[in-house]
Amino acid sequence: MVEKKESFKKNSKSTKKKWFDILFYSMSAVVILVLLFIGLRQRGWLPLWIDNLPSSQISEISEDVRERRSGFNIINAHEHVQSEENIPMLRKAMEDCQVEKMVMLGTSDFTFFLDPEYGFTGYDENNETIVGISNKYPDVFAALVTMDPRDEEKLEKLKEYIVAGATGVKLYNGHGSFYDMFFNMTLDDPGMMEVYEYCEQEGIPILHHINTGRFLTEMEHVLQEFPDLVQVVPHFMLSSGNLSRLTRLMREYPQLYTDISFGHPDFLVAGFGRISNNYLAFREFMKNYRDRITYGTDLVVTTYKAKTRAYIDDIHLAYMDFLEKEEFTLPASIYGMMSSDARKNVDQERIYRGLALDDETLRMIYHDNAMKLFFQ
Repeated sequence: MVEKKESFKKNSKSTKKKWFDILFYSMSAVVILVLLFIGLRQRGWLPLWIDNLPSSQISEISEDVRERRSGFNIINAHEHVQSEENIPMLRKAMEDCQVEKMVMLGTSDFTFFLDPEYGFTGYDENNETIVGISNKYPDVFAALVTMDPRDEEKLEKLKEYIVAGATGVKLYNGHGSFYDMFFNMTLDDPGMMEVYEYCEQEGIPILHHINTGRFLTEMEHVLQEFPDLVQVVPHFMLSSGNLSRLTRLMREYPQLYTDISFGHPDFLVAGFGRISNNYLAFREFMKNYRDRITYGTDLVVTTYKAKTRAYIDDIHLAYMDFLEKEEFTLPASIYGMMSSDARKNVDQERIYRGLALDDETLRMIYHDNAMKLFFQ
């Protein structure tokens, strides 16, 4: 009898262990498959049918809003495109949101993958890609090529790209992270001053990412040396939290432009929050300088499958709501793409104050300024 009890206990333990092992290995397999699925999607593989569906917001746009926007012939003057494979879906999203044209910016692999190990590489290949796209669809896309400020052949390369069809230049040498990780070179480095001089002489606009909090003195030196060089310093010149500085720069340098893009959802949500808290002053700023502000999204269109057509729609519509409405909310897709730390600190139910701009101001921001700079 004792032996039977002992045998029963052993069998019971053995059965429990067997089930535990099955459960453990099954869960491990599921985790591995999920991680593999996410990894493959990040690399542009395993597309799903939902990737190509429009945002649910598109069907909710009223006819009055559609009619109003159709009169603006909207140009997205700040975007990055990884591959020509992105173009079919991107054009569908543009059609969803009534965006007529787009300016593509030369981009390094770091921006596409957000991994410092890539360094500032792959930009020559991307330059060729976007110039090729702009030549293939000249009525839809314009290309602004980029360069590595450390490249001794940068000016000659730029001249070749301009001949090949590039409309302007995108520079990152005023980007704080790029400065720290890659360049460590001043904005007014002699090699770059030659580039600015050439662009001024040839009437070539520069979309120049500059952190005005860190590099203001160097930036103003360049502006003073080249008073006829058009520079678009995007993201409200990284001064949406310092409207007095932003206003001074726009007032003192008539060759200076900015755009409304914020980039990554962490920055977009924070930027909308800052402007919402100071919306009356920003509304006045936008009206005062409406002839030197462009519309842009900077959402970075890549092979990463989480950036679906619906997500591209949602980003565009968020910026449009910001410009056009008195109040607006942000869709869950934007919060979902935030980093986990940033998402913890935001109210996803927040109602933001929009700028509710008049039609003439919107027409200049949506179309006229970008048309003049990049499509003439």
